[in-house]
Amino acid sequence: MPQQFSDAGDFGDTIMQLLIFGGVTLLVIGLGFALATWLIVRRLRRSGAVQRSFSTGVLTARSYAVDDGVRRIARLRLDLRRSGQATRRALDAAAGSGGPIGELPIVAEDLFRAEQALENQLRMAEREPDRQLKRDLAGRIGEQVQSYGTLSADLRRSLMQAGQPTGANEIQRASTHLTREINVLQAWSKSYGTPDQIQ
Repeated sequence: MPQQFSDAGDFGDTIMQLLIFGGVTLLVIGLGFALATWLIVRRLRRSGAVQRSFSTGVLTARSYAVDDGVRRIARLRLDLRRSGQATRRALDAAAGSGGPIGELPIVAEDLFRAEQALENQLRMAEREPDRQLKRDLAGRIGEQVQSYGTLSADLRRSLMQAGQPTGANEIQRASTHLTREINVLQAWSKSYGTPDQIQ
């Protein structure tokens, strides 16, 4: 009898140790998972790309709002953002190509400051509680956004034209090289009596 109680006690101790070990293991795994989740969420919140995507989604939704003032301001903010992003991409591409771009980056910085000022004005107009004033502000700022878009397009056009001479030179060089090679092959064909191989 005492042996049976001893075996039962050992079995109970073993079960208790397994439960404690399993509980500690689950706790450690849970804490690790919680920490990993927290780090991912923190990184996503700090990520500018995620915030910009979320902001663009909100503006896109507002651009279909029933309120005319809200709708117009959201569309102006989207237009402003698209124009600025296109200008930044063109500037990066021009700088990466190594071609001459002169003082265009300085002009671009002036435009980016104007973009930020317009964005701030649109945000203030967006929070305006008076609907009529909101519509008036949207009309006035809309003219400035349109001017900004025109200037940005002119800058992008200038950046692309500044990069074109390099491409045109390369095309001319390739054309000259190709013409020379065709002439050599035709001369070779005539010399060796196979004129029908090169048309």
